[in-house]
Amino acid sequence: MPFEPLALSPRDAAAALAVSRRTISNLIRAHKLDARKHGKRTLVDYNSVKAYYATLPITGPRLLFGERAHVRPRPRRR
Repeated sequence: MPFEPLALSPRDAAAALAVSRRTISNLIRAHKLDARKHGKRTLVDYNSVKAYYATLPITGPRLLFGERAHVRPRPRRR
C-alpha cells in the first residue's frame, strides 16, 4: 500500500518542485515551507511543499481542444 511521506530532504523537495536546493533554503527562510531539524538533517514537510505548489500561478496559454484549438504562428525574425 503506497503512502505519502511525512517529510522530504531538501534535495528531494527541490526535485519535487523542479527548483534548486538554494531556492528551497530561501523558501524555508521566508517561512513559505515548513521544515524541522533532526540532528544535522533538515526535513521539509511534504504537505507544505504541496501547499506551496498549489499557490503558484498558472501561466502561459491554456490548451484548447475542439474547433477553436489552434496555435498562432510566431512572427518571423529578419
